[in-house]
Amino acid sequence: MSFIQAENLTFAYREGEEQVIRNISLSIEQGTYTAIIGHNGSGKSTLAKLLNGLLLAQSGEVCVDGLNPKVKKELYKIREQVGMVFQNPDNQMIASIVEDDIAFGPENLGVPREEIVERVEGALESVGMSEYHDKTPTKLSGGQKQRIAIVRALAMKPKLMLFDEPTSALDPEMVGEVLDLMKELANDGMTMVVVTHEMGFAKEVASRVLFMDDGKVLEEGTPTNIFDHPKAERLTTFLDKVL
Repeated sequence: MSFIQAENLTFAYREGEEQVIRNISLSIEQGTYTAIIGHNGSGKSTLAKLLNGLLLAQSGEVCVDGLNPKVKKELYKIREQVGMVFQNPDNQMIASIVEDDIAFGPENLGVPREEIVERVEGALESVGMSEYHDKTPTKLSGGQKQRIAIVRALAMKPKLMLFDEPTSALDPEMVGEVLDLMKELANDGMTMVVVTHEMGFAKEVASRVLFMDDGKVLEEGTPTNIFDHPKAERLTTFLDKVL
């Protein structure tokens, strides 16, 4: 079975409102990099949150490494295995010191203190940020904050990383350092699902691209298929605007 298997997902934020996810089925294999692209409001971020149980579908099923997010005790296990990084790094800071911020997740899992220290030090070292361990997160640059958010997720030792437009709130000069780190993770074999407007990055790094439109996956394929040989007229129109 795929690491994530979704079948016939539908979702609306309130009963009686229009569905923002419409009958989506997909699978995510371990070791792959899936980029989700599309217009604002197409359902990309909502789909990402359905894939790790932050939102629960009104109909259809999601299975994450054999676990069902609708079962409470299994949802907690999913949160251990799927790290998530959101758009705005300022909304992700938890503690006043970087190393405490990174340790927050493992502490909640009941990881022994000695192992927490090892995880924090190892995660910071893996992204070249060991020197920031005692810094105040709010005083870091936007790019550094987002890298710390990624490190925090990595300290949980997840099997999959979900990114919801991780560069959209950053100044242009800060985008590159976050994308470089994500590229390193992909090259190291981390399974990743990334909602993104960075088309060049998706084309270069992704193994698979999903194009969403009006709550549906309208087209999917390799980066070459999606960017160089689009089939759907909506995808062609979208690419003409963003490339």
